[in-house]
Amino acid sequence: MIALLSNVTVGSLALQTEKSLGEKVLVLPGFDTWKAGLLNPKSPLWRNDVEIICLVLHGPALFPEGMDARFADVLSEPLRILSQARAERGNKTFVVSTLDLPSSPALPLAGRDFAVQAGAWWRAELEKMDLPVLDLRELAAEAGRKHFYSAKMWYYGALPFSRLGENLLAREILRVVGAVRGGRRKCLVLDLDNTLWGGAIGEEGLQGIELSSSGTGSRYRDAQRVAKELAEQGVLLAISSKNNMKDALAPFREHPHMLLKEEDFVKIKTNWEPKPANIAAIARELNIGLDSLVFIDDNPVEREAVRLALPEVAVPDFPSDTSRLPAFMAEVARTCFTALRVEDEDRGKTEMYRAESKREEERNVHLSLSGYLASLGMVLDLHPLRRDEIARAAQLTQKTNQFNLTVRRYTEAEIAAMLQDASVRIWMAALRDRFGDYGRIGLAAARLSPTRSAVIGTFLMSCRVMGRGVDDAILSGVEQALAGEGVTAIFGEYRAAARNDPVRGFWEEKGYAQAEVTPEGSLWVLRAPFEKRNTAVQYAVQSSGLSEEEIRGHIK
Repeated sequence: MIALLSNVTVGSLALQTEKSLGEKVLVLPGFDTWKAGLLNPKSPLWRNDVEIICLVLHGPALFPEGMDARFADVLSEPLRILSQARAERGNKTFVVSTLDLPSSPALPLAGRDFAVQAGAWWRAELEKMDLPVLDLRELAAEAGRKHFYSAKMWYYGALPFSRLGENLLAREILRVVGAVRGGRRKCLVLDLDNTLWGGAIGEEGLQGIELSSSGTGSRYRDAQRVAKELAEQGVLLAISSKNNMKDALAPFREHPHMLLKEEDFVKIKTNWEPKPANIAAIARELNIGLDSLVFIDDNPVEREAVRLALPEVAVPDFPSDTSRLPAFMAEVARTCFTALRVEDEDRGKTEMYRAESKREEERNVHLSLSGYLASLGMVLDLHPLRRDEIARAAQLTQKTNQFNLTVRRYTEAEIAAMLQDASVRIWMAALRDRFGDYGRIGLAAARLSPTRSAVIGTFLMSCRVMGRGVDDAILSGVEQALAGEGVTAIFGEYRAAARNDPVRGFWEEKGYAQAEVTPEGSLWVLRAPFEKRNTAVQYAVQSSGLSEEEIRGHIK
């Protein structure tokens, strides 16, 4: 559940948000009670079912007597309250709006504009606190203040937003909540002709397509810029186009105004097969779910074919007026690919998938799987989770589906709270081999009990490293670390979910015995002594907390 706080009346906004989210939104009783709610230890905000607290502040209401150079004194109080509440309730995620502060109508042409400075100061302070931001100011700017606000509703009921303003805010809250919960899609599949450029490359040739740095052809270049930015933030780009490969690649290789390059794409399908077949193949080859894909194509027939055959794929309507193409791409980016933040693994994702192609080539030269795995030279860094890795840990729990034994999703706030729990142990796993760095690909969490037992309630791993013995290396490291703390019985949980059936038999395969059948799945146990597991993966020195001698002998 989310809670919606504000310094103005937001009852109707909460109702709009409930419709968008499909779940109940908590609003505190009374008017402008958000400060008291955050400071009250018995506030309903601290109920266990409240995971996200969204604070939407109406800027002018913070300055009822007007604004002057002392604006920071006024704004410091809500920041202090936020900081205190956040420190005391580390398991909640706080989302805070920017301030839309209209400049004074009596502002002289020369002089300081306190409204502009106050809005910028507030945004900078939110960034220092590393808080997720709901950009109310930008929403108002895009819609226009005359349309975003309602003077009549403000004076009648302290409700500043118009019906349009509330709808836009509800949509933005939905987008931000989705990002906090890890609802970002992973791959953008693009058509080529009349999508990335104007015209058909196979018919009009390189010089005949519409693509330029100015004039009408620049709309395609500007749209490409959005796709390029998404790729730099970890979104995978792919192509599905009915074209000959030679014709399709010519603009990427030779056209002077092409922003996107061939190396920006992880998969290129240019053939005469049906688009649904190509898109399904892209998902299969990347080992991601169809619900991770977004497909953009100017042809309504192709879009409808994909919608019917692959309903999990998001297929937005292409604009009939292509001057709107850059704005359309920006909207797709906002609605489908918003991330809470961008990690190092995200920035290097395209290169990671290219390295994977090299590994596949290496696989083809080996007669046995064991020979292939040994040739990779995999090195695992398994270590207790650091505070600077909390964001990546939350991201892994939210995005990993197939190799995820319990599919428990955690926000950053919840993982930060787990780190403060003396009975919880969390490990991060990073992997590299001779072809490159996979990044941080695995996470395990266990809770210790006074009876010298431990329950592994989270065990997950990126599907990119499945089938290579990495799971054995992670599990063995976790088992040895728990044994070092005197644990004599390790319980492993499995909870069935929509897409984690590939690991249904994981614990039994690892030698665990079934201890209990639960409504959600099952519980398995392994008792000491915990034997070291064989795998081609080597440990990085000191990565597991073992001594260098133990590491060298641990996995062969």
